[in-house]
Amino acid sequence: MKQVVVCRPVNNIPINGAMEYLLDAEGSVRIFDSREQAEKELRDAGCVDEELRHMLFLESCGACLRCGSPLFKSLIPQYKYQCFTCDEDFYRCEQEGEPCGTHTTFSLCS
Repeated sequence: MKQVVVCRPVNNIPINGAMEYLLDAEGSVRIFDSREQAEKELRDAGCVDEELRHMLFLESCGACLRCGSPLFKSLIPQYKYQCFTCDEDFYRCEQEGEPCGTHTTFSLCS
């Protein structure tokens, strides 16, 4: 199973387009072990189906080359990936070993 993070519209207002990640008690992005676990915990916390329909469930799409933590799709259009442990968004070349300008991912991230 892939790990999952959950985003929801800021202030639960879907029309504004801005999204925010669900956080844990320490203020870090909450990473669930699966979508099923996320949905169960959200329902247990009082979320109803209408709220869940407006949430994005983003599955992990690999491991960060810098720290090994799960990578997720970035919500920032010019970036491909986001690592919450590094607290950084990455271009595709930074995580897929492709040339980035005159450098390669492995020389940048090693």
